[in-house]
Amino acid sequence: MDSKVIPISEIFYSIQGEGKFAGRPSIFVRVGGCNLRCPGFGKNGCDSYYAVDKAYKNEWKLMTISEIKKVIEDYPKKVHLVLTGGEPMLYYKELYPLIEWFSGEITIETNTTIEVDFDKYPKYKDVTFAMSVKLSNSGEDYKKRVKKEVIKSYALNAKKSFFKFVVDRDLKEEIEDIVGNLKNEIYCMPLGSDKEELEVNAPFVFEFCLKNGYCYSDRIHIRLFGKKKGV
Repeated sequence: MDSKVIPISEIFYSIQGEGKFAGRPSIFVRVGGCNLRCPGFGKNGCDSYYAVDKAYKNEWKLMTISEIKKVIEDYPKKVHLVLTGGEPMLYYKELYPLIEWFSGEITIETNTTIEVDFDKYPKYKDVTFAMSVKLSNSGEDYKKRVKKEVIKSYALNAKKSFFKFVVDRDLKEEIEDIVGNLKNEIYCMPLGSDKEELEVNAPFVFEFCLKNGYCYSDRIHIRLFGKKKGV
């Protein structure tokens, strides 16, 4: 019986709302805790503020891998598994047995600042990382949000991974600085904590993607539900 526990904010079944697999039915495991705050993203920062702000820590449930598996098994088979947060890679060692166990496609949404030993934990090479590296609009200090060697390691070891940036203005130079010579796909999505803000920024981001050859990603869950949990 496993004894290690991971703080879990919520586990739910929904439609992936953004990025490369938008529209896919997915099981979401959202961990609690993050190493970034992103104050530039509005009053609550992250759109999943309840999984970041320690004021909500009493709502997180400490769960073992066996307990997480039991919940996942109640959902439809052959769908994507998405590990998100918060910052799930804070617990990448504890989560590894889940990565080994799940037989379908796995996406991990990460700010790409936590170094992973891909040789010791090789199944992470089969994962698709949604590398959501933060730009200056996050309000985080560059040295804290951009770890180029870590980004390179994710991109080269887990080759299916893609970049996912939140955009509200011309941030091409920042994106190019982060991506460098890496060949992973680049998705840009509009900044927005609710439908109204999303619709203000979406037309610019649409044109920005066209101009620079990036992939456009909407944010279905924000458009439909705002910051509601469990969607």
